[in-house]
Amino acid sequence: MSVEIIAEIAQGYEGNATLARLLAKAAVCSGADAVKYQYILADEICTPDYQYYKFFKELEMPDEAWKEVAQIVKAGGKKLYFDVDDEYGLKIALELGADGVKIHATNFYNTDLVRAALNAMPKVFVSIGGISMEELEVFLKLHNISPGHQVCLIYGFQAEPTSVEANKLLRIVAIKKRFPGFLLGFMDHSDGASDDAQTLSLLALPLGVDFLEKHISLDRILEIEDYISAVAPVAFREFVTRIRRLESALGTDNLELTEVEKNYREKVLKVVVARVPLRKGEKIISESLALKRVGSLNRTPIYCKENAAGRTLIADVLPNQQVTKEMLS
Repeated sequence: MSVEIIAEIAQGYEGNATLARLLAKAAVCSGADAVKYQYILADEICTPDYQYYKFFKELEMPDEAWKEVAQIVKAGGKKLYFDVDDEYGLKIALELGADGVKIHATNFYNTDLVRAALNAMPKVFVSIGGISMEELEVFLKLHNISPGHQVCLIYGFQAEPTSVEANKLLRIVAIKKRFPGFLLGFMDHSDGASDDAQTLSLLALPLGVDFLEKHISLDRILEIEDYISAVAPVAFREFVTRIRRLESALGTDNLELTEVEKNYREKVLKVVVARVPLRKGEKIISESLALKRVGSLNRTPIYCKENAAGRTLIADVLPNQQVTKEMLS
């Protein structure tokens, strides 16, 4: 099953309906599976004396504008997700046909919102950046959440940008072990201007993530809100292409040899051949045998001289001729 890639627009629309639509189109064309916005109502996030209150007010956008955004995303065949801060935002997400919502760590203890989201949405992402595992255990028990497809724990945090060493990706393994059966995602907040923006998420793939969230912006040079960890649409498409190409390398944990591996095996393994002429009825000694690659395998090959030595031949064998199990009595 392919990892789901979420194009995170977050607050990058800056309360501008035109910018929100353009970002929706860019995200749809990027190859991502889903598009996610933060639905903002300043008074549900903070008090008027909070340092960023005015900024949050500027991010508010009419619900009619959100309908246009949703139409673009849905027409493009992509899933639509929202970060929501209150039950009104959850209501709007439902009306817009959202496929899921994210409960940011800021709302981890917003019990009413969490319960409403769990009751209303088919997919609920729970951000666990900055949350201890003990707190998460209490949270899951409080909301009676069991492993399944509705809830996805999503790991990572934004340090504008998050340094490579701060990601501590091996925690993903520990989280999966501590909470078996839960879907788990990774939020990539690496520097959008660095090579890490194309490669960091690749390290999360073999750790078993189900979702990857990455910021997208129209153009980093514009320095639109949330651009620090974002990449431009062309770079985002390259990111998606790289993930899709390389995730196939993971395969499965099935240890049975594939047909390709069996073909390789037949080409490279040496088999038992006669070192000297051998006669029918002769008891084989190890010194009469050698291990060599042959042009084509005949019937049932023998790979160890020890499995042929001491056995009696039922047919003549020429030097360099393969000795098969069918030749032995």
